[in-house]
Amino acid sequence: MTRQRIARLTIAAVLTLTAATATAQRFFADFGGPWNVTVQGPQGPMNSLLTLKQSGDTISGDFESELGKAPVAGMVQGDSIKFSFALDVGGQQLSILAAGALKDPKTLNGQLDVGGMGAFPFLATRKE
Repeated sequence: MTRQRIARLTIAAVLTLTAATATAQRFFADFGGPWNVTVQGPQGPMNSLLTLKQSGDTISGDFESELGKAPVAGMVQGDSIKFSFALDVGGQQLSILAAGALKDPKTLNGQLDVGGMGAFPFLATRKE
């Protein structure tokens, strides 16, 4: 093989990899629908319902628990999700940031960072 042909093949391989990487970065997992969520809090497990609507990389919806119901807003990147919401607990607003990733199409693992109270793990399963 000539040097010129090797150079062309190398350039073609690099361009192919670049295109594949750009396509992969635009892939968004499906987080839409209802999720049964169990948060491991300081007083033990707390069950909640997370209902999400997804449009491209944007997430919206509701988080419902024994503490109340709150609107959710966030972003998706690949198989990862980040969202936030606020709950009124006894007149005090709790700001909550959540981050997680799909373990499989029906299971989501992550953490809820409750402002000033720490981070708590959660497990969510897609509701049938």
